[in-house]
Amino acid sequence: MSIRKWLGFLLLTCTLLGSANMRADGSKDLYPSGKIGIRAYLRSGTIVNANYPFANRGVHYVYAKAGESIGLASSAQGSGNARIYLYAPNGTAVINNSTAGNIPNRAAELAGPKLPNGTGAANTYTPVYYTVPAGGEGIYKVEFTARDTQTSTTTLAANANWTQSTNEAIMAWEVSVASGSTFVKGRVYTTVLNLNNGNISPNTQGFEGIFYVLTKDGYIYRVNNNGNNGMYFTFMVNNNGFLDTNGDPIYKSLNTTSNLGGQVHDPNNADTAKQITHKMFYTQPSSDLPVSAPGGPTSGGSTWLKNAVVTPDVTGVKLIGVEGTPGQVSNKGGFVEFMAATQGNYTIVIESTSSPATFVTRQLRGAASAGLNKIPWDGKDGVGNLLPPGSVPAKLTVQLQGAEVHFPFFDMEYNTSGLILELLDHNNLNNVVSNIVYWNDTGITLATSPGSGTEAFRRRSDPVNNSHLPPALGGTNSNGISSAVNGHIWGQGATGTSGQFGDNRSIDTWTFIKGEAVTIETDVAIKIADLQVVSVTPDKTEVRKNEELSYTVKVKNNGPSDVTGATFTFKIPDGFNPVDIVFINSGCGTESVAMVYDAVTHTYTSKLDLPNGCEISYQIKVQVINPTEGAVEVEAAILRPNDVYDPDATNPDQNIPPTDAHYECDNNGLAIPCNNIKLNNGVVFKAISSLITNPMVRQLMKK
Repeated sequence: MSIRKWLGFLLLTCTLLGSANMRADGSKDLYPSGKIGIRAYLRSGTIVNANYPFANRGVHYVYAKAGESIGLASSAQGSGNARIYLYAPNGTAVINNSTAGNIPNRAAELAGPKLPNGTGAANTYTPVYYTVPAGGEGIYKVEFTARDTQTSTTTLAANANWTQSTNEAIMAWEVSVASGSTFVKGRVYTTVLNLNNGNISPNTQGFEGIFYVLTKDGYIYRVNNNGNNGMYFTFMVNNNGFLDTNGDPIYKSLNTTSNLGGQVHDPNNADTAKQITHKMFYTQPSSDLPVSAPGGPTSGGSTWLKNAVVTPDVTGVKLIGVEGTPGQVSNKGGFVEFMAATQGNYTIVIESTSSPATFVTRQLRGAASAGLNKIPWDGKDGVGNLLPPGSVPAKLTVQLQGAEVHFPFFDMEYNTSGLILELLDHNNLNNVVSNIVYWNDTGITLATSPGSGTEAFRRRSDPVNNSHLPPALGGTNSNGISSAVNGHIWGQGATGTSGQFGDNRSIDTWTFIKGEAVTIETDVAIKIADLQVVSVTPDKTEVRKNEELSYTVKVKNNGPSDVTGATFTFKIPDGFNPVDIVFINSGCGTESVAMVYDAVTHTYTSKLDLPNGCEISYQIKVQVINPTEGAVEVEAAILRPNDVYDPDATNPDQNIPPTDAHYECDNNGLAIPCNNIKLNNGVVFKAISSLITNPMVRQLMKK
């Protein structure tokens, strides 16, 4: 062989070996040559049960550009019900294949796929390929279907040779992206893995698979399962873990894996503004991933991929009453408003700055969206008491958690060495920034009583509190615990069913980074005022046409807070015209808006500033024009301003500000009427015709 031919052969061999080393993303990344532990198989099916609360057909996603080829293969192909599906970003099925793309054995799994042109090193297999057409760039959905029942629970070492049987879940699977003669790594991810490792013994090797998690705010975590054991189990990563009825994180494990409903966001569904399922990659995510691309869980939509790293900071912190008044709240509460640089979980601390403190510190926690957030506060302190009326000096501190990841394990009986979770430096992915984790398993009931085995074995790192929580979550550990040394462990050393701490439970482990805390100091105005129409008194009891009638109306603020801009109204019936208005301030009240009359509604309206205890009067004179004969009914009403709580005239709905005194009174939640509205019908109008019908008048007219 000539030197030139030899060099050409060497170059081709190196190219093929290099391609093989890059090869596909999938099971061979979980079980590379020499891997310790046991193999977890890929479960495929749509039947939801306690083992698989988020079952699917082995769903994966892959990003590919026009001209690139997507390769698909599994050990199940070629027999039984096995099939591979590929869906374009718009949801159209572009591959539906039951015969090709078989990974025949362990050697082929390690060797990887052949290139689209059919070349490959020894033992490489031929996947099912699809070439992305022009205009087809985006995220493609992959489904792997198993051969049949998947009922076997054979235990197999991670590095052992294997044979795919009919009744096993999928032994090996891969998705590759080929660009010319090169495979592109880090384009394949999944949102949930339903696995079966065939073993639940606590003191033997378990699942050692390593994943890379990409968060929506651009951070990358390396996750080492580190030998956990669950015969059938589900694994996912999200931003909130388990949720309360408001969709906010509870930072706690659950005692069940069934009927989870709104207790956790379904990883098979698209994200929402607050509920994010992070993406699990088999290798480090490719550097050429775009910010977003068409496709994903929602056909025809768009899905985020590799965002620039966002520091979880907040700006524009302020307090607003529920009815829109800056810095002022009532018993209806208010909102803490801020701008978030990214989606994340917030902590808001409201504390007294006076000495001694006028109220107990209150803390609010929940999920924030990127952009403007208005977090409701019910106006109560840390022990459930309403803040005292008046100007209350306070400090508001808002802090956002970013890069937050929760790792719920469903039906994972044992985790005897603890999940190793490492945040990688986004400037140098070879460096680890943090390996700290938190958890709270206090809601998990024990299979047996303490002292009989379970209590002693359930936890190595914290057998007393069964949790590692920062003070913000009610714990005493502000710094978490190293997952590399002594992380979240359960079932340590246990034997038999009594030690299966995670059996049919949902166990959460989480971590995060914190943005800069933003603090503002403010005087919180707490406004509570019992407004009252004291009396409506006419100057006569009977009137006739063209006469004048005068009413004296008394209005009082019974406190305890001063009010500004309380709306006063006085309504008269048809057939009367306004003549004169006199405001009597009694040395305390003022009109912030002077009285005006609306001829259409026959209503006088003004706005009053009334200090605590102030009573003012109006003398309102009207002329009788042509009303309906009989009793003359007038109505006086006083309406609370926005973000002032009137004890007997405040509707409870935070979305309905005060606009109508009747609505506020009718919806005050009390069994007694309010004192904000007073009617008077003590005046009678008598027309000339009624006088003529009087017998005495008729006798006089005859004379």
